[in-house]
Amino acid sequence: MPAGEGDLTELFIRSFKCTGDVPPALVGSSVTYLDGYAYVFGGRALHSGKLSNDMYACDLRTYNWRRIDVGTAEIEGAIDAPSPRFFHSCTAFKHYMVVFGGMGLDTDGDAAETPVERTAIQDDRNQQSFQVRSSKTLLGDIAVFDTRVERWVGRRALDNKGADANKADADKGMQVDGSQTDAPSARYAHLSTLLGSRLLVVGGQDLEEQYVEELNVFDLQLGQWVLRSPFPRAVGLYRSFIASVQSGSTLLYSNYSFASVKRALYRLSAPPDCTLQEVSDQLDGSPPGLRFPRGHRIDPRTLLMSGTLISTEGHSELSLWTLDATSLRWQPVRCGAKFRAGSWNQSVVDPRSNTLVLFGDSRRDLTYDYQRRRLNYAEIRVVDLRALGYLRASRAPELPLSIASGPLAAARTAATGTLTQQGAKNASDTLGFEVGAQLLHFPLFSDAEVATSDGSCVAVVNSGLLRTRWPNQAQQWMDASRSPSRRGSQTEGNVRPSSNRAGRPESSLLSGDYEESEPVSVEPSSNGARRFVIDGSREAIYVLVFYLYTGVIDPHARFGLHQGAEAAAQDELGVVRVLGDLLVIARKYDIDTLALQIVNMLRWHVSVASAPLIYDAALRADHHGLQARAVIAVQDHISNLRADRQST
Repeated sequence: MPAGEGDLTELFIRSFKCTGDVPPALVGSSVTYLDGYAYVFGGRALHSGKLSNDMYACDLRTYNWRRIDVGTAEIEGAIDAPSPRFFHSCTAFKHYMVVFGGMGLDTDGDAAETPVERTAIQDDRNQQSFQVRSSKTLLGDIAVFDTRVERWVGRRALDNKGADANKADADKGMQVDGSQTDAPSARYAHLSTLLGSRLLVVGGQDLEEQYVEELNVFDLQLGQWVLRSPFPRAVGLYRSFIASVQSGSTLLYSNYSFASVKRALYRLSAPPDCTLQEVSDQLDGSPPGLRFPRGHRIDPRTLLMSGTLISTEGHSELSLWTLDATSLRWQPVRCGAKFRAGSWNQSVVDPRSNTLVLFGDSRRDLTYDYQRRRLNYAEIRVVDLRALGYLRASRAPELPLSIASGPLAAARTAATGTLTQQGAKNASDTLGFEVGAQLLHFPLFSDAEVATSDGSCVAVVNSGLLRTRWPNQAQQWMDASRSPSRRGSQTEGNVRPSSNRAGRPESSLLSGDYEESEPVSVEPSSNGARRFVIDGSREAIYVLVFYLYTGVIDPHARFGLHQGAEAAAQDELGVVRVLGDLLVIARKYDIDTLALQIVNMLRWHVSVASAPLIYDAALRADHHGLQARAVIAVQDHISNLRADRQST
């Protein structure tokens, strides 16, 4: 196992260079996550001073940037792109990007032909950090980008539930008549977040660099502003962040007076009340003052803050802290020296892989870039949050298997007392699970065998079902079984696992190098049926087959259909061992969704007793983040033992 913190960060912090249409160095651009992509919009080009309304998208699997052509081609509802701007907000809702406000220009002339005056996001020393044209103007408009058709669309209701929402808000006494009295003040460098289908806009600054003490709510179902109220706090992009928490409320954190840092934390209730409650006196822990802090929810009860830390010696680096939304306790994130060099600033959280994705440039100096408000997008650093013990609760990804029912099963949960994934959503989930499980136990419907590499039969299966639910691998099995030259010869009958890794970056936390892995073979069994041979433990292969039949990962399936409750209570390490073997199989045959779910399950089983097993499985599956999680669990246990000894 790695011995030092520096070595450990190599396991869960990875660095990559971006390809494609990488955005230029920008000031005041926004970056927003949506469905596996990071979208960058707007900003001011650092070298020319020209404002932009370009939209870029970065695929967070390949780290390839693409500049989106948003011309108003003949697509119904498409409109022209909004005016160029910077220091706006951009928030994801369904498959839309909702842009509000920012600073723009009155003219479209070339920046070099226009006199300039200095202006900046006001900091505590009133220093001015960058230049824009004197013809600057504030914006207070809403613009909507549809990522499915990649076009700007009119400001309209973005949900077909508008009528119901209108009635519900009327019952609550919320204004929904669309009157101009609800229209927000124009501003830039403000905060925004999403609560359900409502966009909250808070704070920001005006042209005189004064804070806009106002809170506004835009109802995305109705397509109009529904609330404007005073907000007697000085908050904005430079000193504050806002993030929704699972309880339906919002946390707003602000730090200021950086020479002697002051910190404030507020709870903001959901609309229409929007009640503000200060809870600063309940904070436990003291993070340093961070400029341009960004907040992300990384698991049901934890927020992660990233921001620029400037030391008294003038050195700058990115700093990461977590806040427990229940206990209000701050804790630093141990990143070694990974962010002490280079220029790193903007970030998003990718819930698919439970990673923090940071944009920047390892060759640049953060102090220099901070003074110019420069944002870089040439490189990416990925922090595996699972390695640090965090797992964001998000909807389960769709299975790459043609299963009619959902992947959840309350029946199995009730029978074994274990949680396979999240419990059934409805009766069809339970029915689908029961049908699949019963079908697996009726040999009458089977025409093939699945066996281990030593020839031991694991289960009899229906080859047609395998073709449907594991199409890539099953097709290779079928091709091999139809080839006479491959029958009866393990050497000639070998079939490599299917692979779709071409073009995928080495960075993918669900990828690995298995070019030297043991092959799969197809051979006749003693009774003449096709036999599909998989290299792995008998228990793990059976759990895989059970998953293919039911869509449920149940490490106790090896005990029988409804006989696992007693065994499960006494077999914690056995569960870890089976899940680890199954992870290796899933990674080997590119069942990425299965691998992701197993990693998330193993995260909940990490303990000092299970850490060696999990580390071994992660090593065999080439999953660096899971290796780091196991090591950190042991390190934390050792630290706790030392603390106990010192206290006694």
